[in-house]
Amino acid sequence: MRSGAGEGKLIRRGALGAVVLAGVFTPGPGHTQDAAAGAPEKAIELPTLTVTGQGETALSPVTGYVANQQATGTKTDTPVLETPQSVSIIPADQIRDQNAQTLNQVVRYTAGVTPETRGAVATRYDQLKIRGFDADTYWNGLKLEDIWYAAPQLDPFLMERIEVLKGPSSVLYGQSPAGGLINQVSKRPTATPQNEVGIEIGNNHHLRGTADFSGPIDAGGRFLYRFTAVGLSEDGQIRMTENERVAIAPSFTWRPDADTSLTLLGLYQRDPEGNSYGGVPPQGTVLENPLGKIPVDFYDGDPNFEKFDRRMSSLGYAFDKRLNDALSVRLNGRWLHNEVAYDSIYANGLAPDNRTLFRGIATSREEGDSYALDNQVEGRFSTGAVRHTVLAGFDYQRLDANYAPGFGVAPSLDIFEPVYGIDVTPPPTNRTDVEGNQYGLYLQDQLRLDRFILTLAGRSDWVRTKRTNELGTTRQSDEALTGRAGLTYVFDNGIAPYASYAQSFTPQSGTDFSGRLFEPEEGTQYEIGVKYQPPGLNSLFTAAVFEITRSNLTTADPDHPGFSVQTGEARSRGVELEARVGLTQGLDLIGTYTYLDTEYTRDNGGLEGKRLAAVPRHQASGWAMYRMPEGSALGGLSIGGGLRYTGSTTNDANTFKVPSFTLVDAALSYDLGLLSPKLVGAEVALNAKNLLNNEHVASCYFGDWCAYGYERTVTAGLRYRW
Repeated sequence: MRSGAGEGKLIRRGALGAVVLAGVFTPGPGHTQDAAAGAPEKAIELPTLTVTGQGETALSPVTGYVANQQATGTKTDTPVLETPQSVSIIPADQIRDQNAQTLNQVVRYTAGVTPETRGAVATRYDQLKIRGFDADTYWNGLKLEDIWYAAPQLDPFLMERIEVLKGPSSVLYGQSPAGGLINQVSKRPTATPQNEVGIEIGNNHHLRGTADFSGPIDAGGRFLYRFTAVGLSEDGQIRMTENERVAIAPSFTWRPDADTSLTLLGLYQRDPEGNSYGGVPPQGTVLENPLGKIPVDFYDGDPNFEKFDRRMSSLGYAFDKRLNDALSVRLNGRWLHNEVAYDSIYANGLAPDNRTLFRGIATSREEGDSYALDNQVEGRFSTGAVRHTVLAGFDYQRLDANYAPGFGVAPSLDIFEPVYGIDVTPPPTNRTDVEGNQYGLYLQDQLRLDRFILTLAGRSDWVRTKRTNELGTTRQSDEALTGRAGLTYVFDNGIAPYASYAQSFTPQSGTDFSGRLFEPEEGTQYEIGVKYQPPGLNSLFTAAVFEITRSNLTTADPDHPGFSVQTGEARSRGVELEARVGLTQGLDLIGTYTYLDTEYTRDNGGLEGKRLAAVPRHQASGWAMYRMPEGSALGGLSIGGGLRYTGSTTNDANTFKVPSFTLVDAALSYDLGLLSPKLVGAEVALNAKNLLNNEHVASCYFGDWCAYGYERTVTAGLRYRW
């Protein structure tokens, strides 16, 4: 983030979303956020997916790539067609077909989302943008709190589906950025037994194993279980780096009767290696360097010092009770322990000789426990001709954490003749203890009159944060009122136009020259659109036009150098088109297009009138998966492919552009059960991402830091289900 007095300081979202402004230093690549401021050929009967976490209710099973119901946008089981805000849902079939192994890969074919702005280096974090702005990540409807470098990341294999809610969403979720949020929904116990094991190999010494077991424990089906696990070991694209993971996610459901359900969700995940977290300068990547081009696998750090070891443990619950036909209660909560050991040497600009790379040092040891709960009461009733779905809720978030970062200067590196294995003395660190609390009360009413659906919601939040370090203790309190209003009309032919208004808020820490605490950043969105679901066709077409404004951004105080004022503003306007179509039982299609016009509309630090960095004006994608008919000569074979286009982007100063790029993906799988009855349940799969090995720069996301995108990755796997 760069704005006025904030330049040259570490600015990061801290406890419960507050922004921490630390001591002056030259920021590294990891210290930025927004500036200014697949199914087999044979049909499988899917069990009903019962999701009871926050914002999740009993959802209908997904057919192919098309989900008819959503919960993230309303916290009720509402058809996508009736939701007055853009929501994209990526189901398990799509995740499997595309072999998506990070959240960034999962959302590659989603309108409005700019994934992998940090390219192939930032695999350890889920850094992406929605509608031009940073996005929050949620797990089963509850926010994933980060500390500093200890930001949680979940493996997509553990998820049943991903829901992307675009635009401000504070009215249901409390503090959140204006761009939107991504809700990751866990796989849950199933009433029908289903088991799967898999092994996969690929280039870069990729080795991955998966397991997923689920079913009833007793004959009556009152007790259900699920056990999901994944293990990964591979080399990073950046030389001398590795990526490793082991994760297990057990869950248990108790259903004493048809109206009651209690699910316990566990997780243990360790990532002992996380590739690198550096960058490359623009000279030699997107700008000419007279000495040559920087290699795609260039490593700006040092293996003697690099360290990334993250551990996460979690236990959550989801209780759902239907009291009668009109009233239901949902109680949801989670404890998450997150810790990380982090050491890094990172690029910090190129010398005038075009080969000497200045470098910095970042180190931190962090540990924290976050607690989140959301209690909801849902009522369905009528007043005359108007039918109501009323949701009242209270949610609470708490973070108890400590972090001890340190920053320094590392020896420079010759980018064309690098020498690694140097001795590095870690810089001194300063510990900060954080205690954060957020309380929220919200009320929503979905009113239905004939074919009209009017959605009204309001919320009040209270945020309290305390930080203690060697300089003493600071406290900050914030309050916010947010709302949303939307109107939808559903025609008989499946066309549903809508219009909506939504707000968001994000607390900020620090004070202005007079010592007055900064107020929360505010976000507002106006959106109009249309959704179309043709009767009798498994498909969903959506189109939206929107404008989002972020206000109360900090920018340089023109009257008091070194201080900031809250007069900054950024805006994003755009158009989104998305189509998900199941033309036949064997063909699934996805098509998307996004146009974004982003701009800093107010800023005292020279950004006014400039585009936001790393955000393209144009994005488009298309994916097709075809499963050959049973009985045909090629029965059992599935073929898929996709194109991803990302238009040109700019750096934060708008002094140069990053070229556009187009990437090709491909998928191939075969049901071995058609060869022999002994092989029923076995399937082989081959996936290639960036098939043509298009060498590209993903973005130049801040200052002099750019990132190469992924080269070609190829994996071959064997799965067995029974």
